[in-house]
Amino acid sequence: MKKTIISLSGIAVISTALLATNLLEVRAATVGNTSSGANVAFQPKKTPTNPVSPGDGKTPITPTTPGVPNTSTPVASDDGLTLDYVPTLNFGTHYVDASSPHTWSAWAANDGSGKAIPQFMQVTDNRGTATGPTGWSVSLTQTAQFKGTKAGDLTNAVLTFNTDKTNNVVSTSTSKASSTVNTATNPLTPGTAVNIFQADAGTGTGTNLLSFGAADGSSLVTDPESLDASTNTTGKVDPNITLSVPAGSAKVDTYTTTLNWNLYSAPGNA
Repeated sequence: MKKTIISLSGIAVISTALLATNLLEVRAATVGNTSSGANVAFQPKKTPTNPVSPGDGKTPITPTTPGVPNTSTPVASDDGLTLDYVPTLNFGTHYVDASSPHTWSAWAANDGSGKAIPQFMQVTDNRGTATGPTGWSVSLTQTAQFKGTKAGDLTNAVLTFNTDKTNNVVSTSTSKASSTVNTATNPLTPGTAVNIFQADAGTGTGTNLLSFGAADGSSLVTDPESLDASTNTTGKVDPNITLSVPAGSAKVDTYTTTLNWNLYSAPGNA
């Protein structure tokens, strides 16, 4: 008789549990639904990006060129395209040589901590165009021949930018500038623009640097003749930017010229 009672009690307990489950399912039935939204907006960054190291494309630096003040100012568009930095050049002080031509290298830049780095330029594209990157370009013009304060022109002197390197475009972006314009030797003709740096359509977003020479600085050299003959200045020079002066052209004077860097919102506008 005890076995029968236990068996019936077990059935009663199971039935109660099933009933409770059915009641819970009825209570969880959907009554209705509604929806809400989430929003985020972006706008172009209109201020220039501070210069970063050519070595890694991300470490902030304060570049200078020994012996000369940095006279350039950044260029910024209203839609987020900026020319952040261009080099100021110093070719040193040398003795007059009326019988032989000479080619001197530009002094290397300084990263602000005392480390020599290659001369470079920097462009940032934060336009965020809905249809994708449209590209950009930078042209360089030597406005006139090097001119002395008393002696007139440095006749037939040639300023050359050599960008014939495979590792001279630096960017942390996945769509860095990749134009073949960058693999060229560019002797400047005063008054004539050359396309010095370019991002084709679909490339060039974020911050991109064009290093004149190997970006890691391995192409910099110690060349006392290119520094300062009168004071035995020591330091590094960048052999990828040179000034060639014919025999007899230089007189005792200081010669200067102006370099104009123009930023365009599309490739190939030099």
